[in-house]
Amino acid sequence: MIKNGTASAFVSAGNSGAVVGAVLLNLGKVKGIQRPALGSLLHINATAPILLIDAGANADCRPSFLVQFAQLGTIYAKEILGISSPRIGLLSNGEEETKGNRLTQESHKLLKKTNLNFIGNIEGQDIPKRIVDIIVTDGFTGNIVIKTLEGLGDTFINLRQVGQLISSAYRLHGRALLYDVGLGSLVKRMDYREYGGSCLLG
Repeated sequence: MIKNGTASAFVSAGNSGAVVGAVLLNLGKVKGIQRPALGSLLHINATAPILLIDAGANADCRPSFLVQFAQLGTIYAKEILGISSPRIGLLSNGEEETKGNRLTQESHKLLKKTNLNFIGNIEGQDIPKRIVDIIVTDGFTGNIVIKTLEGLGDTFINLRQVGQLISSAYRLHGRALLYDVGLGSLVKRMDYREYGGSCLLG
């Protein structure tokens, strides 16, 4: 339907790898794009979501792929999220340019040469702080980030349920227990059943 112009988009609940393969086979890529990428919105910050790209479409990447992921993410952030000049961070194991593996080091050099709003490397601990609007990484690392956050979401849900049980027990004894200050909204933001899904860009 998309190929013949009767639809503008499609939604799938299938395996992401199969979806990427089917799209490449039937629709192809945007002209000039080497590899499409999965963009996932992270809702772990209360102010606004963060776009993580690539979230799992390309386990093995070249530096030029990551530059194009940053370009695709910038277009998405401008057009969909309404951010005029989205900040881009390259996920690495240190803020210094020399940190990371060969892929991140070479990608850093290329990103610095673009006209994108590239602020440099960010570490995993920076993800919830929202110091960037777009996190660029290879699909292998990006998928690990996504699955880790999903696991944390499940952990928070379990903690909240335990807290509710404890609070109920305290109420039975005529005492109140404050356990859920801000936790409810955080649990909802980190629940992949609330904000699941990714968009295929490129």
